[in-house]
Amino acid sequence: MIFSLWLASSQGQDSLLLTKNFRFADGVYLSAEQLRANRPAYAWEAVEVLRFTNPQTSLTSVSGVFLKKEKRELPLDSVWAVSMDGIPSVRVPHGEINRELPTFAALKLRGKICYFTYPDWRTKEVFVAAYNPLNGRPFRQGKVKREQEVIIEKMLRFESGEVADFNVGNLLAWIQDDPLLVETLTELPPEEQQEKLFRCLLIYVDRNEAFLRGEGRGMRDGTGN
Repeated sequence: MIFSLWLASSQGQDSLLLTKNFRFADGVYLSAEQLRANRPAYAWEAVEVLRFTNPQTSLTSVSGVFLKKEKRELPLDSVWAVSMDGIPSVRVPHGEINRELPTFAALKLRGKICYFTYPDWRTKEVFVAAYNPLNGRPFRQGKVKREQEVIIEKMLRFESGEVADFNVGNLLAWIQDDPLLVETLTELPPEEQQEKLFRCLLIYVDRNEAFLRGEGRGMRDGTGN
């Protein structure tokens, strides 16, 4: 009992509860560990970021990050996330999105499992047919490949920074510490599983807490130390 009370007290002093409305320190994060600690390597006022944020998709394209104090450019491939107005955006792997510039997607749901989306163009096979205008019957039909815009759904495990596709199988693998929710999702018919997948994620985040490590304060001197 004494050990349990000490552990709870220690956790309260060294950690902050990650809620849906928690506002992260604005700045540039070079790793998932820095985001978990809410300690950016470079505070926002210590850098100049050349960026464009699409208000509809919440995607941010970055063409350059300059360190004001050191008067040098930060390699873009070293940036893991950026936080603006308290909302962190994580980098989308270059091979998973058809964009020339490094692209960052906002974490729309923040918790033990975070959630983000981004639009992308993917090649899909679609069925097409040409019809005879006289009788309305198809005289030529087949499958062709076309580019279509789709919404990619991803989830991020806050404690490790691991990213995976947001689907039934992956979510079940990540919520094994909540047996009741696993049972509920597993017993649903396949069509309902997909329909209620995001709702299940919300339930999981609501009743499974996540904590930010360390002091939970962002760097303000831009040193990363």
